[in-house]
Amino acid sequence: MMLKFGTVSSSLDLESHGRRAGTFDLVHSDNRHAFSSIQSPLSVIRGGDGPTALICAGNHGDEYEGQIIVRRLFEELDVSDVVGRLILAPALNMPAVLNKSRVSPLDGGNLNRSFPGEAFSGPTNDIAGFVRTQLMPQADVAIDLHSGGSATDYLDCAYFCVSPHKARNRQTQELAMVMGLANTFVVPLSDTTGDFDTAALEAGCAMLSCELGGEGKISRRALEAGWQGMLRVLSHKNIITDATAVRLGATSAPQTRYLDLGENACVITAQTHALVEPLVGMGTRVDKGQAVARLRDVHRLDAAPEELVATSGGVVSIRRTNPIVAPGDHLVVLCPELGKSELAARLDLEESKVSTP
Repeated sequence: MMLKFGTVSSSLDLESHGRRAGTFDLVHSDNRHAFSSIQSPLSVIRGGDGPTALICAGNHGDEYEGQIIVRRLFEELDVSDVVGRLILAPALNMPAVLNKSRVSPLDGGNLNRSFPGEAFSGPTNDIAGFVRTQLMPQADVAIDLHSGGSATDYLDCAYFCVSPHKARNRQTQELAMVMGLANTFVVPLSDTTGDFDTAALEAGCAMLSCELGGEGKISRRALEAGWQGMLRVLSHKNIITDATAVRLGATSAPQTRYLDLGENACVITAQTHALVEPLVGMGTRVDKGQAVARLRDVHRLDAAPEELVATSGGVVSIRRTNPIVAPGDHLVVLCPELGKSELAARLDLEESKVSTP
């Protein structure tokens, strides 16, 4: 059966048992692609009638750890390893991947702001609609792997989008604990519009995304953390066998730390054109009033350096990559740690039903 939305289609059989690699194809007529289709890898491994996981990366083209992890899953898993079904899409926004950019060079579209998509409304909207209508409804759980890209560096973290539904929050917290990344960022569901997370939740999937490193590079640390986390989640959801997860290197999940990336996060922003000297490192605990960055005017050697201080305390969780900044550029995000009672209140759950370190 042909999978199709707008100008995007795939003939890959997602239903039959077996291990198959194919593509989903975008038709876009411009000077380069007037007689071409833009192909993105899509694969399936179905070993049984158990649950289905949709694992995606390359939502932003300059984020690499997830692309490697998804490709590695296809390389290393055999049909006999899979109890249910894996649908693997390592390069959701192939135009951006080939361009090594966050957004598509075809239409400037940010795929992670384009869900649920709209047919025949441009390449990025068509890709979003294809994922939302043709892939997400087949999945019991959806994982979207991100990193900080070229612009930022992130603490390795699961991304916990808070839902208005208690049962969904319990489910998401369970996934975050099983993934076992060092940190879990707790964010409002409406933190961004048109994102993969919201679309997956609306499609009825259990959902988790994550950030693994950044700076437009590949971190061995982040790569290993993400790989282990994926194996743990797939084993926990009975999609691959426990023995397979162990064979491929999975260990027991470390405890995760919950950090508030909501309205209580402290964002330090430049108001001048400057060269930034960081005064605190990633993962550092910062107190209110502590200097976090020193700015030097890029044009004037005789201008006194300016120190920016934290207006509230927290952990250095996100940091800008490029040290040459302009007014409005965010430099650092400090996230306060959430204790058990605070997390319970945020998730609208009874404290006894919330698990924390």
